[in-house]
Amino acid sequence: MTGNTKVWRAPLAGLASVAMIATMGVAASTANAAPAPGYDGVTVTLNPNGGKFTFTPAASSGASLQSDGTMKVEDSKTSDYQYADGVITGLYSTYGTDANLKWGANSTSNRYFSGWYTSPDAGGQAVDPNEPLQDGTTLYAHWSTDAVDTDESEAAVTLDTKGLVRYGKQGTVDLDATDGPDGGSGVVSKTVYVKGVPASAPANTWFVRLQDGDQLASWQVPSADVQDGQYFTGSWSSDIASLQGGQSATPVTEEGTVVTFDTGTYALFKDGVQTSEKKFDVKRGDTLTSNEFQAVTLGADHNLATKWSVTYGTGSQSENFVFGTTALDATSNAATLKVLNGEKSTQYALHETGKSTAPTRSYFVKRGSSFKDTFAKDAPDAPTRHNATFKGWYDLNATVQNAGYIGTNDKFFDSSMISTENVPGSDWEKADAVAYDFSEKTTESSPAVVDIYAGYTANAKYVTIELDPNYAGSQIQTVKIYEGKTIGSQLPSITRAGYTLKEWKSNQGSVLPLDWTVNFDDPSYTTKIHNTRYVAQWTADSKYGVNGLLSYLSRGYATGETSGKLDFSTPYGEPVKVSETSTLRKHSGYKNLVKTSDGFTEDNSSSQVFVLAQPAGYNEASWKSFLTTREKVVKELISELKLAKTASIKDVYDAVANRLSAEKADQYAQEFAGKLVTNTSYPDVNYDDYGTHSPEITYLTNLGVVKGYPDGTFGYGAPLARVDYIVWLYRAAGSPAADESAAGFSDVNSTTVPNAEFRKAIAWAKSTGVTTGYPDGTFAPYATLARQDAAAFLYRAAGSPKFNESYADVKFADVTPGDSANHSQAVLWAASNGIAKGYSGTVNKFAGMSTLVRQDAAAFLARTLQKGYIAK
Repeated sequence: MTGNTKVWRAPLAGLASVAMIATMGVAASTANAAPAPGYDGVTVTLNPNGGKFTFTPAASSGASLQSDGTMKVEDSKTSDYQYADGVITGLYSTYGTDANLKWGANSTSNRYFSGWYTSPDAGGQAVDPNEPLQDGTTLYAHWSTDAVDTDESEAAVTLDTKGLVRYGKQGTVDLDATDGPDGGSGVVSKTVYVKGVPASAPANTWFVRLQDGDQLASWQVPSADVQDGQYFTGSWSSDIASLQGGQSATPVTEEGTVVTFDTGTYALFKDGVQTSEKKFDVKRGDTLTSNEFQAVTLGADHNLATKWSVTYGTGSQSENFVFGTTALDATSNAATLKVLNGEKSTQYALHETGKSTAPTRSYFVKRGSSFKDTFAKDAPDAPTRHNATFKGWYDLNATVQNAGYIGTNDKFFDSSMISTENVPGSDWEKADAVAYDFSEKTTESSPAVVDIYAGYTANAKYVTIELDPNYAGSQIQTVKIYEGKTIGSQLPSITRAGYTLKEWKSNQGSVLPLDWTVNFDDPSYTTKIHNTRYVAQWTADSKYGVNGLLSYLSRGYATGETSGKLDFSTPYGEPVKVSETSTLRKHSGYKNLVKTSDGFTEDNSSSQVFVLAQPAGYNEASWKSFLTTREKVVKELISELKLAKTASIKDVYDAVANRLSAEKADQYAQEFAGKLVTNTSYPDVNYDDYGTHSPEITYLTNLGVVKGYPDGTFGYGAPLARVDYIVWLYRAAGSPAADESAAGFSDVNSTTVPNAEFRKAIAWAKSTGVTTGYPDGTFAPYATLARQDAAAFLYRAAGSPKFNESYADVKFADVTPGDSANHSQAVLWAASNGIAKGYSGTVNKFAGMSTLVRQDAAAFLARTLQKGYIAK
């Protein structure tokens, strides 16, 4: 990443001692165990809004009374995928009863709880106790007044159902007969509270408490038909939303038909769910559909009722009835549908919550037909699931084949039917699970039951860790680390003036692997995220920075060898002994290679030696001045650190890294200021800062690859044009012969590209496959170059070496292996070989579509050349 790295020159008084600064020792912590992964919980704050909770919840309830009088209620489950669905158990029946929540600080009784609302002010509707809530929601209690004690409006709206509608059931609980839809809190009740004293309510009458200005919510109003020959239209005698306390309403009905199902030994299913109800009110003249009603036998062979009769009234003649075709008699108030015959069918048993769960819905299709034909839709309605996105319907036994891979759908999902596509090494890397085809027709040999499972993509599996910035005045931060992303991409950016963040370390010494893509099913997970707390390890810029003492000590030394070529790391790297061979002495780009340096005498008979070379781009006089300064500083460091007089440069380097304080490092580093002078100097490049990629710019300039602008500047920070990079690559390859008239692009000619060298470069790039241009036959020479396109140019210029991007050493959060349209292979090849780096900090992104700036382009190309990938 480019940009000027801040040089640490802050006052040193009061800085931490050596023990704190060298690696900033880990603070004590009691967090010793790997955190358990879970899914996002839902925490809701209940604000009594002028009232007071009069009870303390049990510790096991997930609720806690806060010091400010609010109640924190958490819905969280961590076992497997027992995810928090956001439905707060007891929202009304526990946290909204008259016994547990009273008005006023002294728990007076002249007002009564009328519901939980999303605003403290009147004007909304009460929150449905069965609806999911979002994490972080705050609900406010509203209060209705007692008409006897005040001159306010009466406490409740009266809903007289006249026995025409009811609240129905929730599971097996008959809400109309017991608690009502609020679970018995008193907000919706058959009992009226007057001055706190309950009184019996009239039959068929419900009362809903409202604060002045609030509106009735749909869940507070009964809507299920009662079988009496009247069809409920859904309307009431008054506009429900405008009703105020003291007002009343009754349901509006029309004449309907009571349909009785005479199914005999057949079980009745309504909307895919078996029901014991046999009577239903429907609008007169309506047509019933098989989408809504099916009757089947439940034996080994499911016989689906395919022939029905209908009888209207007592003693009337039966007639054939066809679902979806026959309309009910518009003059009759009663009809009986009777099963006459059935045909063998296949049951589609839909499992919506996991592999080992019972089906939640079942639909039946006669043999020879398909689900699509039977129900006139492509697939069953998609279920919803908190913390997950519906992916499709799957037969777990279905075979999956692709390019030598053979498996079943079962391998692509965990036990909770969560896709494992984000898990490294999963079967999704070899093939895709096959969604069930509901248009496929069943046959006589089809099974009686086909189990179909809803598959999901998980949204939110995570662990929580704590990050301790580890300096005075800093605050510990809590961070969620989610599955399917690298750890580094999820950490906040934490900085400290004068220091560079080295790593995050636990008190057991384990380092948080920032580039690991989180996979909680990986057996090594507990070693990757070993603790719940990690402490920042800082390095002082005066020691480790680009102008730090270690950089000056190691400058010019070989730091390794690769395939017979020396590596000279910048801004710094530990000097190492390398093999003494003639090949090493011929390293291109460096001169004055010597085996000894700075007054250190090596055994010339040894096969392993330290090698020093004058870095490219610096004039010889300044290099000699730099070496003289370094020899002086090294001798002083040997004395300062009490090293042997025969200590090697590596001995001094290690001692500085491990034992020298930041204050001392800064003093010694300042002795090198201004010692090195470049041969080629661009006025817009800061040569004192490696972060500007000045060494790479100088390297390419000395090779004649980069020439800068006519005004003498390099163009630091300017975007690079496509043709510019092609020219750089062309020069780096030795400017081979090329026919400038054979570029082969419609927008490349002597008029559009006047420079002949540029046209030759483009022609060379086209002929060698470095560039293919755009599908419309253009090259767009002066368009800005995207970072991912630059990686593609480099990869092709290097001969497109074999590289399996699925096993890349470096991964980016915004680069997907196999994404050829965005040159993922080239990007990951360049990154894995240390050529292209992502954006620094904690977010590991490559930003492939971003425009490449000139200094970054120089860094990419210089590293490619120095690793020997492009040869003249």
